[in-house]
Amino acid sequence: MHFIVNKGLFFNALQKIIGVIPSKTSIPILSSILLELSDEKLTITGTDLEISVSADVRVKVEIPGAVTVPAKLLVDIVRELPDVPIEMLTDDRSNITLKTEKGVYRLSGETKDEFPNIIIEESEGEIVINSIKLHRMVSNTIFAVTTDELRMTLMGILFQINPAELRLVATDGHRLSKIVDKKFSSPLIQKDLIVPSKALHILLKNLETINIKEGENVTLVIGDSHITFKWSNNSIYTKLIDGKFPKYESVIPFDNEFRLIVDRESLLSSVRRVSIFSNSITHQVRFMLSEKQMQVCSEDIEFGGEANESLPVDYTGEEMEIGYNAHYIMDILKNIDTKEVVFLLKNPKSAALIYPTEQKEGEELQMLLMPIRLTED
Repeated sequence: MHFIVNKGLFFNALQKIIGVIPSKTSIPILSSILLELSDEKLTITGTDLEISVSADVRVKVEIPGAVTVPAKLLVDIVRELPDVPIEMLTDDRSNITLKTEKGVYRLSGETKDEFPNIIIEESEGEIVINSIKLHRMVSNTIFAVTTDELRMTLMGILFQINPAELRLVATDGHRLSKIVDKKFSSPLIQKDLIVPSKALHILLKNLETINIKEGENVTLVIGDSHITFKWSNNSIYTKLIDGKFPKYESVIPFDNEFRLIVDRESLLSSVRRVSIFSNSITHQVRFMLSEKQMQVCSEDIEFGGEANESLPVDYTGEEMEIGYNAHYIMDILKNIDTKEVVFLLKNPKSAALIYPTEQKEGEELQMLLMPIRLTED
């Protein structure tokens, strides 16, 4: 194999792949990436057996072929090279040489036969989503995915594909985020999928490398147990999480009649400061609500620290004192982009519903947060 490639294009493609490479693995070849060269195109692939990521780069082909290369070593070398063309060639023992005007670098690879052969099942159909819309919907839900491996079905985002809308839902049992695209249309496919969060984190990172302001279409190729995201010269294949997502609709309250409207950035800043003094285990902050003012306070009895701030609000309801995990509150506020935010409340023991003050056209964003028991209770 022998080719010449632009350093910037090569490094950008490698960055799209490196996120799938496992940091620790009992299968050494998974620490490598596969380079396949043909028809003036270099295809770079990485996998952890559950997820596979590929990116194509235009190169000058001298001799086609394929080789596997240690991923971290190759990325580290290319990162440090100056912005000059890179010449890469291999011999019949899969030894690899990189050449630039600055120097020569050699490393050992393996044959393509050593790399896992990912078998993709036959697809059931495809849907197409604009990259800006997909990025927004995933970003606004992925923060609520659990990291608890004992609750496997909550370790991904639920994609509910319906004829007239697309829903994405994530929850960890303490908070929930749901976003609905009401302009979506899928007359041929109706299906629920649980997509692993690792694959979606890689998707978000890779989508951010394109011109996200203009956007382009992403094709979702859906199978019985897998999904592939395809756009331009990139693809991300992942197995789906097997199992049933909880019936989340049953935990969404419909009788929260007390309404709180508060400046989003002011509340976020206040919670961020006050939480410094919160208990290191519960991260509890208290909201003390009255008609035109709320107090945000916290204390750590063990170390004797406490903080209290006041904010102007528009609150309609009974005076109330309610506790929340500060980290969860901040995550939610960071994923709402209106100037003000709306809380719908019932009592200190019931879930709060949280919304932007104005929904985007054709979209519905809804978040839910469970309170935590106040310390002195």
